[in-house]
Amino acid sequence: MNNKNSMSKNNGKKGGRPKQDSKIRIELPDIDLVILTPTQYNSLIEKYGYDLLRKSLLILDGWLKGRSKYSKKYIGKNNYAHFRSDGWVVNEAKRSFKTSFL
Repeated sequence: MNNKNSMSKNNGKKGGRPKQDSKIRIELPDIDLVILTPTQYNSLIEKYGYDLLRKSLLILDGWLKGRSKYSKKYIGKNNYAHFRSDGWVVNEAKRSFKTSFL
């Protein structure tokens, strides 16, 4: 019996999301653990600008280096999902920019 719930959702097949290849990544100076593809990096620059993205990358890299129980889950994986406009990484970068200009 083919139950929809019992079908596997591997790598974009049968409704699952395709997984990002973490081997294709952009090398950024001073950023060790954040993984983004060149296409993702360019789209984030268009969306947020270089300065805000750079600050966000540093914040996320510092969080990943902290090696908390929660951050360990994201090491070695693509980190594009952390850069939502309402996400904590971008909001923290915006807050730090506001305080640096005051």
